[in-house]
Amino acid sequence: MSSGIDIQFVRETYQKMSDKELIRTLTQDATGLTPEAQEIVKDEIKRRNLDPNIIKGVDAQQKSYTATEIDAYCNIIQKLPCPVTGSSLEKLNATQTAEVISIVFHTEYKTKIVIGSPAILNKANNAAIFKTVLLGWWGFPWGIFRTIQAIGINLKNKKTNGIGSPNKFLRSFVLSKIGEIETYKDNKKKLLEIISDG
Repeated sequence: MSSGIDIQFVRETYQKMSDKELIRTLTQDATGLTPEAQEIVKDEIKRRNLDPNIIKGVDAQQKSYTATEIDAYCNIIQKLPCPVTGSSLEKLNATQTAEVISIVFHTEYKTKIVIGSPAILNKANNAAIFKTVLLGWWGFPWGIFRTIQAIGINLKNKKTNGIGSPNKFLRSFVLSKIGEIETYKDNKKKLLEIISDG
């Protein structure tokens, strides 16, 4: 930050935010803050008497992580009860579903990350396959190609749903939510909200 004017602008921007907006921004979108901006953020958190763990969430977004460190955060998520069934009998993991819906000249292809127990992940992939088989073929020219692609992706991704260690989808999810996970790592209810929102 090059000048006092820039610092003042940043300070005023954060001060104008509601508590909810500030917390969301700092736990989800604080990557790349300059050291000066980080100090402003920390002052604002203290001034508002917000949860001091938000500062840890901000700091977490400024770091690079080793695979071991990412897996430690994954472990926090894996120990949670399944957000769908509430069961804690199996470790959680993640999958990516792929769906295709086609209507004549329009084909919509979308992917989604789902977190849950292995049975819930398999169910999510199977539902995506069923929906795609039912509704994906009907678009020209991409419906058939995208349908085959989506079915293949779901079948492939099901293979890692039941492994005990974090798969690539859980690692990717955790890295994208690292600020929130660090902020709320001792708050099971908030963590369940984070993984339910995907």
